[in-house]
Amino acid sequence: MRTLLYISPLLLFISTPFQATAPINTAVNAVANTTASTTTIELNKYLGGTQGKLKDKSALIFKFGNGNPNNTCSIITTDNYLRHSKNRLENINLSEPHFYFDCEWEGTYYFLSNRYRTYAEVIIKQPDSQFPMSMHIEAKLVSLTGERANIISGDISLRRKSN
Repeated sequence: MRTLLYISPLLLFISTPFQATAPINTAVNAVANTTASTTTIELNKYLGGTQGKLKDKSALIFKFGNGNPNNTCSIITTDNYLRHSKNRLENINLSEPHFYFDCEWEGTYYFLSNRYRTYAEVIIKQPDSQFPMSMHIEAKLVSLTGERANIISGDISLRRKSN
């Protein structure tokens, strides 16, 4: 049997060839699901927006939270992607370079990854005579230690309320 050791600056993988059977895979999946903790993040407040850069292109940054100044999530999207998105921003496993979503929550940084199953989806609801523009957010993110975060929100008005 040959064991391969891959070393990179950030990750260490040990790979051993083996023949898996269905019961072993099920057991491995059950262990993986029970060892990683999951945090649910409920966003309910728009904290404001700024301009910035994403991949050296002009971008908009929207910040959201729950009232605790230490807990924030950010949507970063290029102007062009936002204009042509048809009111739906989506990034699955870092497949979209013009839209990014991350959170700093209870001291843990959560982000999109191409190594784990992650995604972020933002539905933009255009304003009408009775309601201001709003965003509905759903995401599954991961931390550097493998912790998972499920992010949810109702329709959050983009009208910033004074404190």
